[in-house]
Amino acid sequence: MSAAPLLINLLPYRPELTGLSRYVQRLLAAWPERPLPMQLRLSSAGPAEVSRSPDLPSEQHSTWMRRLQAQALVQHAVPVRRLLRDQLPERIYSPYTDWLWALPQLPQVITCHDLTPLYLPNSRRAHWRSRLWLPQHMQRACLVVAISRSVADQLIATGLPAQRITVVLNGVEPVAQPISVPAGGDCVVLARHARNKNLALALDGFARLLALSPSWPGQLVVVGTRDRCTPALFRQQRELGLEGRVRWIERLNESQLQELLRSALCLISPSLMEGFDYPLLEAQALGLPTLASRIPVHEELHHEAALLFELQDYGHTMANQLLRLSREPALWRQLSQAGLRNALAHTSQRQARELHQLLQGPLP
Repeated sequence: MSAAPLLINLLPYRPELTGLSRYVQRLLAAWPERPLPMQLRLSSAGPAEVSRSPDLPSEQHSTWMRRLQAQALVQHAVPVRRLLRDQLPERIYSPYTDWLWALPQLPQVITCHDLTPLYLPNSRRAHWRSRLWLPQHMQRACLVVAISRSVADQLIATGLPAQRITVVLNGVEPVAQPISVPAGGDCVVLARHARNKNLALALDGFARLLALSPSWPGQLVVVGTRDRCTPALFRQQRELGLEGRVRWIERLNESQLQELLRSALCLISPSLMEGFDYPLLEAQALGLPTLASRIPVHEELHHEAALLFELQDYGHTMANQLLRLSREPALWRQLSQAGLRNALAHTSQRQARELHQLLQGPLP
């Protein structure tokens, strides 16, 4: 069998509603050639397979395999060399920070989505994995793809040479019928209850908004799974007197999420650190105005498309921006149109095309 030029490493892929999973789904759907490149993936029929299918797994694998995926160790439970013995690629691309140890002789390009666990870890395990394990992968890759310039700067700060980093910005799909007027007063946050998501600031800001406008016609709606920060967030909600004004939702399917966003006033991202922040761009593609914390990646990608607010003022700026948005219809329309333009400049088709060109060209 003739050699295949490119292999995409999908062993870490899990069918979950996460930014990483959406990255892979969007990438394959927008890939600019058919048939797709070879993909190394987990299989329901066996431990793993080589495939060109555009359809990703829709069911979770065994508990043991999920644990290995969570630890970035799944490749060590798969016979990678044997699977590729008769169809060895010329180069490998991983949408994850996952260098294949079984094929050290091949040039490998890997993706770094963020280094948040180095600075704001949810656990000691996450911190030490980012500090000790991920650098091993990045140092061996011939090229590391950063999903934003902010991530590239973080990589350089860790000591990775700039010439071994390239930036390919993430993208989303255009929406056929974006909204053009606000349909309600809800303020939506899409974030799990993790440290870097900074949901405490969203609660502070919404409480200050209600102090300025007690008859505010909506709720703060937080969509995301519970985590270690959940008890503290619920306690803060009680202390701020927000019972009945905050709606906590763990999961929504795609149609339910679209319905929620279409009925909202805006989407808020109060994060302390992000690699890209998909929810902001997804809301903008829908025509929904966005508000975002003043952090490097938000200033990089959304300085003209969102209202930015401060991190250290206990929600004062956020509350004032929300009040402006509700009282100034022209501002709502301006932000809606600016967001649509931003989303059209950052499409998944553009992202896949840039990656394809990168992987077809000469590598360092």
